[in-house]
Amino acid sequence: MSKMLTGLLCLALPFIPQNAFAQVDYPVGSVRIIVPANPGGGTDAAARIFADYFQRNSDAVTAVVNQAAGGGVVAAQTVSTANPDGATLLFFHAAFHTANLSGNSPFKWDQFTPIATVTESNEVYAVRVDTPYNTLADLIAAAKANPNTMSIGTQLGGTTQVKAQALNAAAGNTMRIVDAGTESDRVTALLGGQIDVISMSVGVARQYVKAGQMKALAVMNKVPDATAPEIPTTVSQGVDISLPLVQTVYGPKDMDPAAIAAIEALIKQMGEDQAFKALVEKQGQTVALRNATGTSQFLSNEYATIQSYFTK
Repeated sequence: MSKMLTGLLCLALPFIPQNAFAQVDYPVGSVRIIVPANPGGGTDAAARIFADYFQRNSDAVTAVVNQAAGGGVVAAQTVSTANPDGATLLFFHAAFHTANLSGNSPFKWDQFTPIATVTESNEVYAVRVDTPYNTLADLIAAAKANPNTMSIGTQLGGTTQVKAQALNAAAGNTMRIVDAGTESDRVTALLGGQIDVISMSVGVARQYVKAGQMKALAVMNKVPDATAPEIPTTVSQGVDISLPLVQTVYGPKDMDPAAIAAIEALIKQMGEDQAFKALVEKQGQTVALRNATGTSQFLSNEYATIQSYFTK
């Protein structure tokens, strides 16, 4: 890695004191971490935290490479055709599944080597503050009582489409799913009264709740969000929706077992490193660490869950 790139990465992340963990031997000297997202978002932030930890705690240098074109297809192509020696990794989340299931990408998770999960973040279902809905049950009951009159704003083809489909299924398919664009576009449409409910990140939702413009009805998870424990979960309200956005590390098919073992060693250290946990939570995410076996099982379940909403 060049001195300039190393410097930029250090500027992008808070300083973490060097820990006492042993340096992990990695089978190649440099690693490209391919991120199918633009710089500055949650996926990019998580990837840079992972890359920085990787570099500080192993004998390899790392570089984050953003390849947002094609909704993840370009990044997946880069990794699928790379040498499986561990020098090229993919860092992505459930949008990998939605792109495949919606026909926008030929790549499926099991065409790669699942290695680890690193962090997760949550979204909430939010409504305007002037609505009568104070719980998810209130919203669902209103939708069922007035079929095809309430709309969910989403971005078609993305993970928010799945979250909209999940809510609509819980409401007996009585709601309309509307393509309302990016999160900022959805917020504008919600506040402007063009749509009735949206999914949005916990951090952004809390800002609008604090400003007295929105109500956050539910976090889409089985457990409360560590950064917003005051928001009830979907499951606690009797709605079986759990769709956290889990950042996952993949390699090319048949990746070198030595590289997998080395990354698993780093994942184990992350779980014991309180400074790593604090940095992740500062970014509005939580630590969600799995080894290669656990990641394969998680992805199989995650894909099946998302696939079920595409067929409802």
